[in-house]
Amino acid sequence: MLKYYYIDDISKLQCGPFTPNELARKGIRPDTMVWRSGLADWVEAGTMPELNYLFDSKIPVPQEVKQPEQKPPQPTTVYSQQPQQQNRQNPQNKPDSQVNLNGILPMPKQWLVESILLTIFCCSPISLVGIFYAGRVETLYRNNDYEGAMDASKKAKQWTLAGLLFLPALFVFFTFIGIFF
Repeated sequence: MLKYYYIDDISKLQCGPFTPNELARKGIRPDTMVWRSGLADWVEAGTMPELNYLFDSKIPVPQEVKQPEQKPPQPTTVYSQQPQQQNRQNPQNKPDSQVNLNGILPMPKQWLVESILLTIFCCSPISLVGIFYAGRVETLYRNNDYEGAMDASKKAKQWTLAGLLFLPALFVFFTFIGIFF
């Protein structure tokens, strides 16, 4: 059975493998880049005769054919970018230096190491919340929720810094109390 891979239009990540019927449920368009075993490189789905039924309801659904499975090539072609696609590739309007050639935004800083070290060495209970948010950054990023990953990274940083300021504030508080009692 032929299995197809496609490049998601929003996240620009490779998805698959899928049968042609599964591709129909994914909502691919004729300009979506696809690959299957036997192809040298990624092509637009609309140029593949066996997938035309996905875009035109008058063409009958093809029968499944078994073929050996191959790994798809990594997409190397830089696709032309129209102004409306630029917003989808760079939703945060980040400088182009933060967006790689495939249009994928880099994962935000996790702050996990800092939170853990602060919890261990400074006994700061506040930084435990930083560990919680730091653990969510990668999960949200892998689930194509870049906005959520950025928000979790921001909260992890805030809680880590709050944990760092907790000890000096505690010291000042007890020093102040010691002076009056």
